[in-house]
Amino acid sequence: MVKQNRKTKIVCSLGPSSFNDDVVRDMILAGMNVARVNFSHGTHESHGSSIERVKRLSKELGVHVAILLDTKGPEIRTGMVKDDGKVIINKNDLVAVTVDGCLTAAAQGQKPACISISWKDAPAKLKKGHFVLVADGLLELEVLDVKNGVINCKANNTAEIGSKKNVNLIGIHARLPIMSEQDKKDIEFGVKMEVDYIAASFLSFPYEVVQIKKYLKELNASTKVIAKIECGDGVDNIREIVQAADGAMVARGDLGVQLPTEQIPLVQKQIISACRKAGKPVITATQMLESMVVNPRPTRAELTDVANAIFDGTDAVMLSGETANGAYPVEAVQMMDKIARTVEQSQEFQDRMKSIRDECFSDDHNPGENLGINMSRSGVDISSSVNAKAIVTPSLGGNTARLLSVFRPAQPVLAVTPNFKAMREMQLYWGVVPCHAPIADEAESMIQNSMRIASETGAASLSDKIVLVAGLPLQSPNMVNTVRVIILGTILARSSSGGYANPDITRVRGKIINATSPADAREKIMFFGGEILACRVLTKDYIPIVRIVKGVICEEISEISDSDLHDTNSDLVWLTHIRHTTEKLESGLNVTIDAKELLVYEGTV
Repeated sequence: MVKQNRKTKIVCSLGPSSFNDDVVRDMILAGMNVARVNFSHGTHESHGSSIERVKRLSKELGVHVAILLDTKGPEIRTGMVKDDGKVIINKNDLVAVTVDGCLTAAAQGQKPACISISWKDAPAKLKKGHFVLVADGLLELEVLDVKNGVINCKANNTAEIGSKKNVNLIGIHARLPIMSEQDKKDIEFGVKMEVDYIAASFLSFPYEVVQIKKYLKELNASTKVIAKIECGDGVDNIREIVQAADGAMVARGDLGVQLPTEQIPLVQKQIISACRKAGKPVITATQMLESMVVNPRPTRAELTDVANAIFDGTDAVMLSGETANGAYPVEAVQMMDKIARTVEQSQEFQDRMKSIRDECFSDDHNPGENLGINMSRSGVDISSSVNAKAIVTPSLGGNTARLLSVFRPAQPVLAVTPNFKAMREMQLYWGVVPCHAPIADEAESMIQNSMRIASETGAASLSDKIVLVAGLPLQSPNMVNTVRVIILGTILARSSSGGYANPDITRVRGKIINATSPADAREKIMFFGGEILACRVLTKDYIPIVRIVKGVICEEISEISDSDLHDTNSDLVWLTHIRHTTEKLESGLNVTIDAKELLVYEGTV
């Protein structure tokens, strides 16, 4: 199991630069938490190969990585250039924008330049004063008038453009369906490939999220939806959108085209804040380490940009071209990891995270979450006040882990779940370390699993405090109703002698069987189970019991020799001469016995 002490998650885009096992393996080891597959390019075959590669290498390395499918979304594009070449549109050229599929051509004498676009309603919807931006805003066209189905424009700058370039509109919303037929095919393909997130492009209104979730329901899928905020309408409706979605992405590329560039830093903070108020994760994306597409090191401005997003409290930072097409994909992940760790270790960052807690969940939310939200906040506050090493939360679906994550605790959140899908989804949640454990059949077993994992991950050591945040009993209708401070490995008893049959097994864990006789032990095992026999004197009559237990704790002496104990059970661990054993150790109590240290610990160590 990998110990991760970086709280901000890293999303990496896959592409030609990461189309081989060695690169993807190194990206996972460098800290990739979520792999993004961009369906604006490529085929189902190539995307399927990328998804399979991540899943296979993730399993090989024992590191869970979520898969995010980024849809093409509603888009408008220009037509073709002759011979798929390039044309130059000069400043002040008149440009005839049509919907008839004409080739893109430069102005010639009195004849205006010609560009066809794919939005068939353009002549009826565009008016004087609207702007048409081509190729990520490389070319700006100002609408002068519309006559006979032709949109007459003036070029406000000089630009060279090629075929099939994207088109953005300023001053009007095209109202295209949020899912094209191709998008539906892509989403269906993603569901079959068991992707974890759908990043829905160009979301403007909350009802569009509802439409996507309805389509997913038709596919019998519960895939989570991340709303990509890429236009002014999306920003204006951000509060309602994040309530409907499972998270958001600050897609700064298209935002920089749709909005004045100088507003982007403020909009980024606005979107991050809206997600915090709604209790949803947020990804900050686009050109974060852009220079690393060609250079082995980022610029100082890029380093500062990433750091500022982390200071703002983003759940994740995203690499786009850096890992999809760049010359240094692994180095880009390593650099992002270094920046995040450095920022998170600063006192300024820790103070900032504390200061934003009152803002969390301040927007309207599902009343059914109220108890869970309040208990999660209490768990975070208590963890801080008792100086706990970790917060542990058993969770089937990861929702409690999300609630805890929103409050940005200083401690890692160890989310214990039997659900591999939930483990992958939680890779997007700030500060959450997903941990796998079989489903517990009772509350005490669940607590012991949590303690064991806190110890095994290295998050906490003996005598450290951990805070358990859970819904108890397991069948409780409340998501979270319990916050408990646990001291890991409280010593219950010390022994003066003991031993083990197998030098590789010197410590065992299990439930106590406190028996007054072999018959009593057999009856208790039959009805209640148990793995550690506790008795006053270990007589030879107990040998049938010794064969089936993991360990023995004896209050006085063992009448069975060490060699006979070894021969009876080749994995047995035993302790003798522990005073008041039968008084201290009740049946059903979970303990760990250590034959090297001659100690009995409470719980799982």
